[in-house]
Amino acid sequence: MRSSITSVLLLLALGTVAGGVAAAGPIGPGGKIGTMTVVRGEVYEADLNIFNVCNPVILKPGRYHRSCSVPRVHRMFIGNGLVAPTRKGLDELWKRTRWGFWVDGRSVRLAPFGAFDRSVRSFGPSGKPAFVRIWKVILVGARPGKHAVRYLTRYPGGTIDATWTVTVQK
Repeated sequence: MRSSITSVLLLLALGTVAGGVAAAGPIGPGGKIGTMTVVRGEVYEADLNIFNVCNPVILKPGRYHRSCSVPRVHRMFIGNGLVAPTRKGLDELWKRTRWGFWVDGRSVRLAPFGAFDRSVRSFGPSGKPAFVRIWKVILVGARPGKHAVRYLTRYPGGTIDATWTVTVQK
């Protein structure tokens, strides 16, 4: 009797995974998260960059939870990335970094989105020039309410697990 109950529970669990969200797998460009669509694009193609409103700077490994409120826009840039003092240093760091990315709990494959580089005149407390590489990710059609944007970044210096809870205003 006990093995029959275990078998039924196992079948129910497998059926739930096969038919539910867990079996859907990560999405790529053009993928849907509810009524929203995740598309490939650069900052200038969006109406808003959430990281101009939500603090993106994280200088050491750890788990971070940040919250911010943004106006409702059609296209919201949600790409994050890495910074290094030189382009060569950025290339090396990027090669050795592994990424996880989720929007509202849905896994997104970052590689198909690609990334872009830019130089910044000053970065961090030192104010020295640096190079930044940022994922090309835009969220289209975010409805009012709370949305979670989570990046899990494993790099040679440790792991950063950062979630931004973004409240889209009505």
